[in-house]
Amino acid sequence: MTAETNEWMTAGRFGASTLLSAKALRIYADRGLLAPRRVVAETGYRYYSADQVQTGWLIALLRSADLSLDHIAQIVDLSEEDPDAAVAMLDEATAAMDRRAQANHVVLARARLHLTKETHMSAVETVIEGDRPVLSVMRRMAPHQMDQIIHAGVHHLRQIAEGAGLQVTGDAFGVFHAPVTDDSDGPLEIVLPVDGLIDGTDDMRSYRMTGGQFALRHAEGRETDFPEILALYDEVHGWIMAAGGTPTGPPREIWHNSPGGDEPLRLTVAWPYAV
Repeated sequence: MTAETNEWMTAGRFGASTLLSAKALRIYADRGLLAPRRVVAETGYRYYSADQVQTGWLIALLRSADLSLDHIAQIVDLSEEDPDAAVAMLDEATAAMDRRAQANHVVLARARLHLTKETHMSAVETVIEGDRPVLSVMRRMAPHQMDQIIHAGVHHLRQIAEGAGLQVTGDAFGVFHAPVTDDSDGPLEIVLPVDGLIDGTDDMRSYRMTGGQFALRHAEGRETDFPEILALYDEVHGWIMAAGGTPTGPPREIWHNSPGGDEPLRLTVAWPYAV
């Protein structure tokens, strides 16, 4: 470096200036997020320049707010190319955190009922359904992928039904054979009720789905979002147990309009049970 530019800073000095640990600096360097400007091949010593201190502080602040490294990388890249876009992305992250905090309040309020044994006025209804023919596909997904994958799956089944001359007889729904959460990717069976059976394929199954008695909880808008919706499943399950019943199969979500559409989602949580 010339005399006119900033002097080199060792990794230790740079870390002290940004409050970033040596481990954090190595991780950020490996991810290409904050690479040293110079590495001495013979010794492996890493050097940063003083003009990287501001970037180091930006990363430290964003990381302290629990943003992912991928998200941070996008903001850092935009900070030089398009600062306004970086600020907009930061605003979106703030709004998402606010929504998540509100969602956590809903879920924790439901958890409180378990601890305090308080009674809760439930909006659960019941219905008895008969057997019916359906088309279905099995999908795995993370919570943030659900709307897109469900929308595509339902569209796929509607195309198959139309091509086979079948009439759709009800709203599409999903059968959760295993949870879809941050720790589990299902599978979720996407189902479309129709008026007949056809030959299945490797991707699609056509069969007669067994009916029975169901506990229902209608929901719309924010309460259909993850993780708020977990409180609804807990409410339905709690109602079944309080009624002296036993769940007899995996729970379902009946989608009355398209997930990810322009209108707030309207759905019904349905859980089969027997008394």
